[in-house]
Amino acid sequence: MAKAAPKKAAKLATKPGRPAAAKTAKPVKAAAPVKKPAAVKAPVVSKDELRAQLEKAQNTIATLRTKSREAVRAAKTSAAQIGELEAKLAQLEKKLAAQPKPAKAAPAEVKAEVKPRGRKAAAKPDAPVESHDAPDESFDPAPADGETTED
Repeated sequence: MAKAAPKKAAKLATKPGRPAAAKTAKPVKAAAPVKKPAAVKAPVVSKDELRAQLEKAQNTIATLRTKSREAVRAAKTSAAQIGELEAKLAQLEKKLAAQPKPAKAAPAEVKAEVKPRGRKAAAKPDAPVESHDAPDESFDPAPADGETTED
C-alpha cells in the first residue's frame, strides 16, 4: 500500500491548477555486480573417442541419405501412379457421359409396400390393411418361359 501513495501524489501534482509537490528522492543503491559462475570445463575426450563419434555420425548421415533417396523414389512412383489413375478416371467419366442415360421407371411401379410401424400407425382405423397371404399378381419373381426381361 505504500507504493500507491506516491503514484497518487504524482497524479495530483500533474493536474492543472495545482501546485507541484516537492518530490522526495530516495537514494538508489547501486546494483550489486552480477557474479559470473566459474566456467564449467567440458570433459576431456580422447582422440579415439572423437574418432568413434565422428564415424558414428558419418554412418548416421549415410543411412539418412539412403532413406531420403528411397523416399524420393517412392514419392515419384506414387505420383506417377496417381497421374495414371487420374487419366483413367477422366476416360471413364468421358465414357459415362457419352452413354445414353436409361429411362427411369415410373415411381408407382417401383414403390415398395410400406408397413405401418408404431402405435400411431396401428391405431388408425381408416388405413386399409392389406393381406400378405395372397400373392401379388403384379410381381412375378421368375419370368414365364415365353417372357424375357429387358436390361
